[in-house]
Amino acid sequence: MRRLLSLLAVLASPQVHALCSVIDTAPASFGSVSSTLVRTTVQSASTLNGGLQCTGSLVSLLASDDHFYATFTPPAGSTGLLGPTGDVIGYTLYANNTTNYPIARSLPYDFARNGILDALGLLNGTTPKSVPLYLKSLSGSNVAAGLYQEVLTVYWNISYCWGIGIGSICLGRQNLTGTTSLTVSLTVTNDCQITSPNISFGSAPVVGGFSTVNSNVNVSCTKGSNYTVGLNDGQNVSAGRRRMKSAANNYLAYDIFKSAGSVRWGSVTTARRASSDADINPGAGTGTGSQIFNYNAKVYTDQATPPAGTYLDNVILDVQF
Repeated sequence: MRRLLSLLAVLASPQVHALCSVIDTAPASFGSVSSTLVRTTVQSASTLNGGLQCTGSLVSLLASDDHFYATFTPPAGSTGLLGPTGDVIGYTLYANNTTNYPIARSLPYDFARNGILDALGLLNGTTPKSVPLYLKSLSGSNVAAGLYQEVLTVYWNISYCWGIGIGSICLGRQNLTGTTSLTVSLTVTNDCQITSPNISFGSAPVVGGFSTVNSNVNVSCTKGSNYTVGLNDGQNVSAGRRRMKSAANNYLAYDIFKSAGSVRWGSVTTARRASSDADINPGAGTGTGSQIFNYNAKVYTDQATPPAGTYLDNVILDVQF
């Protein structure tokens, strides 16, 4: 008796499918930014790793029932980056490097929509790729110097059909949830905006003919900053006196004194002026308000009158925190 044995062999290509996992994020840092720029200009930051990494896919188009939800939850009561004195810098998360896809805090955001994952190529190829995130600060924050930071809890919830078979049958679906954290930081540095008009003694035939110049230096420094303002000795100091110089190398001695008094305004130790010594609005900097330091400048009358000419000097004003 004979029996016919039929054999069937199907050689199928190996299935390459998406393997996604929740991993540790890379921190997002705005870097070090002056308090003035934090207040006036939007700052940008990013991270190449938002906590989800995937490798490979059979398809790049996502079905309507696929989702890649991410929820970014701040600490209770937090509204942004918190600094050492309680000041806060607001910022916004984005799902790509434009402002078209803002991510609301504490609400699920689906990265599967708007073609974001397709554009990233996250589900194609064999090289592991992570979801990037983009951030922009909100301008208008008048804050003290220091480290500003917020740690967001990131919850990923994905469901993804990694391959479509005959008859549009899903060959396999990955369902994954996981939690990680994202640290966002910005370091604010001290800064000042300074207005200091030039000093002009005008003209006179003898040293005794020059009038006293009364003027001021206008300083606006970082909120909460204590600082000192100094004036160096100029380019031609001699015997403790500042001097202007002519093109013929002749000199005219003068000096700059604090407020309306006779104490010389200098550059070291007590010769400097503290923010608490401002004539108007003394104390720590306010970030937006001005502090004014008055001075008077005089040509010394106990010197011989030098030859006629134009006399010049340059004095450097510096602020130290």
